[in-house]
Amino acid sequence: MKKLLALLLVLCLTLAAASVFAEEDYEEDEEFGYYPDEYPESLVYVNTWVAEDGDWRIEVFAEDGGLKPMIVHRLGDNKEDVWEYAMALNPEKTALTAVPFGLHYRQDTVSGDWDETYYEDGDAVLTITEEGTLLWEDLKEDAGKDLEFEPIGNFYGGRWMKDDIEVIFYDWYEGQYDIRCYQYDENGNILADAILKGDYDPETDTVTAEGYFDPDEPFTVTFSYDEHNNVVWTQDGESTTMEYSYNVDSVENG
Repeated sequence: MKKLLALLLVLCLTLAAASVFAEEDYEEDEEFGYYPDEYPESLVYVNTWVAEDGDWRIEVFAEDGGLKPMIVHRLGDNKEDVWEYAMALNPEKTALTAVPFGLHYRQDTVSGDWDETYYEDGDAVLTITEEGTLLWEDLKEDAGKDLEFEPIGNFYGGRWMKDDIEVIFYDWYEGQYDIRCYQYDENGNILADAILKGDYDPETDTVTAEGYFDPDEPFTVTFSYDEHNNVVWTQDGESTTMEYSYNVDSVENG
């Protein structure tokens, strides 16, 4: 029943986002699919944003002719509270406004099941400040009061392969990415693993991380995106385009 409810609610959000703009305003975009070409100002919101303590984040996606923010509050014990909205740029082009039936629910981060649905009539506004941070105004219960989010790029949660090495952008903690690397043999067994710590540079949209597989041979790698939205591994001046990882049998987050 929960999965059916989730599908129905996601469908409602999709239809709402698609109805924000008239169909004639859409233009095919190679990166985002159908997107209202006359509102490029919206694209600055498409990012992952985190609050200072790292327990709050906002992921903004461009889909179905609008923007879909997901606000996540990590609670511990494999639980998190989630807010989802369908949003569009306001007429003044100064903020994102929501269709007023956003979702607020609690979920299990391991199973993905919804533990509780709080409401289905949420409303919100997202605004980028002059300093480049994101503010969330929750018009339903004021949950975002005093929170300020900084951009960390779209690396969060991604899994990528470079030859026999899988890279997982595992978490964001104390101002840095926590990146896990696993090297596999031909049978899929882990030969070595490494934890890299990386800083995000918003001007270049890159992450530069340091770590080691061999304690005696630390290395530095820079991660970036190419024009096809693939992550690029750059080390010692040489760049390798990585492939998206579908390896569900490898080490899972948590």
